[in-house]
Amino acid sequence: MSIPSAPVTDAPFAKGMRPQQRIDEFDAMRGIAIVFVMYLHAYFGPWSTVPRRELITLHLMLLVANSSVPAFLFMSGFLSARDHSPSFARFFEARLRRVALPLAFWMIAALAFEVWMAGRLTTDLVRAFALFDIAGQFYYVLVLLMLTAAIYPLRHVEDRDLKWFVIAAFVVNVAMIAYYRTHPLEGFWWSMAYRSPLVWVFSFTFGLYLARTRADVRFNHAIITAAGIGMVLVAAIYVYLGERGPGYPNSYFGETVFLFGVLGLIVYPASVRALGRTAVGRGLLWPFRWLAPFAFGIYLVHKPYFIGELSDRGISGGPLSNDYLELVGALFLVGGAASIALVWAANVLFPRFARLMLGVEQPRVPEPAVDTTAELRRAD
Repeated sequence: MSIPSAPVTDAPFAKGMRPQQRIDEFDAMRGIAIVFVMYLHAYFGPWSTVPRRELITLHLMLLVANSSVPAFLFMSGFLSARDHSPSFARFFEARLRRVALPLAFWMIAALAFEVWMAGRLTTDLVRAFALFDIAGQFYYVLVLLMLTAAIYPLRHVEDRDLKWFVIAAFVVNVAMIAYYRTHPLEGFWWSMAYRSPLVWVFSFTFGLYLARTRADVRFNHAIITAAGIGMVLVAAIYVYLGERGPGYPNSYFGETVFLFGVLGLIVYPASVRALGRTAVGRGLLWPFRWLAPFAFGIYLVHKPYFIGELSDRGISGGPLSNDYLELVGALFLVGGAASIALVWAANVLFPRFARLMLGVEQPRVPEPAVDTTAELRRAD
């Protein structure tokens, strides 16, 4: 689900922008987030017989998983500040080529698959395709493209003024989520709620702001600690309202879900850095760093083929179907492993196809080491 980063030139994005540096935290965050995205899509409405303690655990896992999309948008917003295209046309053309082309390919593939499964092309399938809902996950790229185009003019805003746009984005984002929570929607309008850029605008804008003003995602210890405590308190309120109050939010449309994800934009990079300081932590993070270049391709292909048809045929109705959590876990593991295997194999066998149609990022060429001693001698 991670979007391939755009090429960078030597021109500055805005006055006073700091030198660019690699954001190592993003690799692990992308890998972890795509795993949670696949888990979300393996989940379905819980059975009435599921024990209460298991339901609470499940809802807490969903709370964390629901911060994946905001995290991806945050990283995309940050990296968009590193694009220095000379015009909007060149800027958006590059995004369409790197993002919209693979999206169109896999949307058409998903439509063909659903037509084959249904035996014919139906009105519902045409409608789902038009709404970027043919497999349930493609709306994200539509939102990303809308945000990318809408926020492009901010490149002309001075850094000191950009904070007001971030504050406005936060207020608008909270207002939209509160509206959707208190105004239950169905059918077409429910689909549109997911596709509204105002539901996602803060994460993208916040990432852009950090890239412009500090060029990294590091905060001091006091801010990280406060954000971590805030996440715990928000999670407690989330469970309390879910168990004692009006119930758990529907998907992303709850203020507690939103605030948990916002605080995670501070805590998650700090957690990755902390883990990376130890050998055990680096070992734990390695699989997710390995997944990072494949994340967008995994996002494109995991539904409806693997977390869907394959996982249902291979797992549902089998011995694991008598236990809810085991069933959800098995659907996730089987479908997720198959999705990862396909993208990895495509990259090994057809690297050009993987780069163009799956957005697989090729290994970065290390920057040549600079012999500072020789440089000093030449300067003398």
